[in-house]
Amino acid sequence: MTKLYFCLLSFFLCFSLFAQQTVDFGSADSHEFYVKQLTNAKDQNFDEIVAKYDAYIAEHPANVVAQVERCKFIGNSYYDEYEDYNLKWEETDQCLEALVAIYPNNAKVLLYQALNSYGESQLEVLENAIKLIDTDDSRWLSDEKATIYELMGDYYSEEHWQALRYYKKAQQLNDSLDLSLDIATIYESQGRVELAKNTLLPKLEKDTNLWKMNQKATLLLKLEEPEQALHLFDVIRGRDSTYIDNEEMAQAMLGLEDYTTARIFLVKDTIKEWGKLNAKQALFKFDLEHSDSNIALVTYRSLQKESSYDDFFGVKRLKIAVKNPLLPWSFTEFMHLLLLLILVLALFIVPYLWVLPIYGLGELLKKKSLKIHQKVHLSWGISHFWLVSFFYLLVQMVVIFVFEYETTLNYYFDLGNSYVEETIDQKTIANSMIVFVGLMAISTLFVIRNKGIRDVFKSNLSIRQMIGLSILFVVFNRIIIKLLGLFVEIETPVIDPSIFLTVQEEILAVISQNGFFITALLVAVIVPIYEEIIFRGVILGSVEKYIGFNGANIIQAILFALVHDNLSLFPFFFIFAMVTGYWVKKSGGLLTGIFFHGVHNLTITVALYYLSRLATFTP
Repeated sequence: MTKLYFCLLSFFLCFSLFAQQTVDFGSADSHEFYVKQLTNAKDQNFDEIVAKYDAYIAEHPANVVAQVERCKFIGNSYYDEYEDYNLKWEETDQCLEALVAIYPNNAKVLLYQALNSYGESQLEVLENAIKLIDTDDSRWLSDEKATIYELMGDYYSEEHWQALRYYKKAQQLNDSLDLSLDIATIYESQGRVELAKNTLLPKLEKDTNLWKMNQKATLLLKLEEPEQALHLFDVIRGRDSTYIDNEEMAQAMLGLEDYTTARIFLVKDTIKEWGKLNAKQALFKFDLEHSDSNIALVTYRSLQKESSYDDFFGVKRLKIAVKNPLLPWSFTEFMHLLLLLILVLALFIVPYLWVLPIYGLGELLKKKSLKIHQKVHLSWGISHFWLVSFFYLLVQMVVIFVFEYETTLNYYFDLGNSYVEETIDQKTIANSMIVFVGLMAISTLFVIRNKGIRDVFKSNLSIRQMIGLSILFVVFNRIIIKLLGLFVEIETPVIDPSIFLTVQEEILAVISQNGFFITALLVAVIVPIYEEIIFRGVILGSVEKYIGFNGANIIQAILFALVHDNLSLFPFFFIFAMVTGYWVKKSGGLLTGIFFHGVHNLTITVALYYLSRLATFTP
C-alpha cells in the first residue's frame, strides 16, 4: 500500500512538472500562470522564467503576444497589491518602451501601453488607438476595442457627455462588460432617473466585486429604489459584512419609511471610535427631520461635546429653535449665536475696505483742484456701492449656511473625514444657484428702487443695433478665450475652449432639475440684469464721481473678474467687463450691456442644454 501511495505521489508530481513545462509562452495571459509559479527562491525563478520567455521569442520572433506577456510577467511578478507598488517598475517601463518602439501601431501593444499609462500620456495612446480602429478595425478584436473605449470613458469621467459616448461604444462591442454602474451614475447626475434605473436594475448582481456592488446599492438609494438597494446590501452582507455602511442602510430604511430601524443603524456608527464625529452629524440630521425636538437637542449637545466647532455659528441650534422655540438654550449655545451676529457685523464693515479708499482718493483729488469729468451720469452714489457689496457678501453667507454649512466647517476646522470626497447632489447645486440668483435680484431691486430704473433701461441704440452688436460681442469673446487658451490651461472646456462659463456645473444642474426655460430665464435674463446694474451701474456710476470714468471702469472690471472666482479666466472676465463698461458710456445707459451679457449667457445655456441632451440620447 505504501509503495502504491509513493507511486501515485511521484506520478502526480511528474504530471504537475510536465504541465508547467507545456504551458505555451505565446498564449494570452500566460504571465498569470508563471507569476503563480514563483516560489520562495523568487529571484532565481524569475530569471529562469524570463529566460524561457526570451528563448521562446527567439524561436518565434513574430509572436507579439509572447512579447507582451513577457512584459506583463515582469510587471506582475514583484507587484505588491497592498502597497500598490511594483519593485520591477523600471524593468517594466524598459520592456514597454522597447515594445512600443518595435510595434507602435500593434493593437495588443497599444492596449497594454494604454493600461499602463496615466493622464495626458494615456490620452495620447488612446487617441492613437481610436484613430487606428477607425482606419482599420479588422486588426482589433471586439474586446480589445471595447477596452480602449472603456478606458477613454474613464479618462473623461468628469465630462459626462464624453464618457457616456465611449462607455456605450464599449458596451456594444463587448456584452460581457458591465458598465451599468458608470452609465447609470452619469444618467443620475443629469437627472435622468428612469434611464438610470433601466440601465442599472437588470445588472444588479452581475458584478462579483463587492466594492462595485456596494456602489450600485448606494446609487439605488439616490434613485429612490430602497427595496432593491436593501436586497443588494443583504447579498453583500452575506459575503462580507465589513462592506456594509450603516449610514447607507439607514438611507435604505428611510426610503421604506422605517424610521425606527433607520435610527438604530445611525446610532451604531456613533459607538465606533473611528469617524464618530461624522456619525453624530448624520444622526443629528436625521433627528432634526424625523425625531422629536427634545431628541434632536440631546443629539445636538452630544455632537457639541465631540467638537464645539461643529456648529461654530449656531446655525444648527437655530434650526432646532425653529422646530421648537420653547427649548432652553445653554450659555455655550448663546455664544455660538453671538459669533453669528459678529460675522454679520463683519460683513457690514468689510466693504469699507474698498469703499473708503475710493472716497479718500476722490477727496484728495478735490483738494488738489483736479476736476473729475463724468462721462456716465448715473444716479447711484458711494453709499450704494457699499450697500451692494454688503448684500453680495450677505447672500454668499446665506447660501453657504443653507446648503454647505456643515461641509464648509468640516473643511476649515478639519473635522472628521466627511469633507475628503464629499459630493453635492444635483438638486442641491441647482437649488443653491436659484436661491443665490433670487436673493441677488431682490437685493439689487432694493438698491435701485425707483431712482435708478431710468438708467437701467436707457440706450441711444436701436434694438436691431444692440442685437447685432451682441452677436459680434459673442464672437469677440470666443476669440479672446481661444487666445487665452494658448497661454493658460482652461479647465473643463464645453464643446471647445471658446465656449466656457465658470458656473457650468450649476447651469447643468438647473437644466437637469428645472428644464431649459427656467435655466434660460435665470442665466440669460435675471443674472445679466442684476450683474450689469451692480457692476456697470452702481459701482461704475458711483466710483466715477470720485476718480473719473477710466479708473472706475477698471475697478468695476477687476471686481467683476474676482467674483467669478477663476484665476485662469480672470483676463477674459476683465476684458468682458471693460467692454460692457465702455458701452455704458457709448450708449448712455445699461440696456446695451444687458443685451451683450444676456446673449452671451444664452449661447452658453443653449450649448450646455444641447450637450446634456446629446449625452442622454440613446439610439
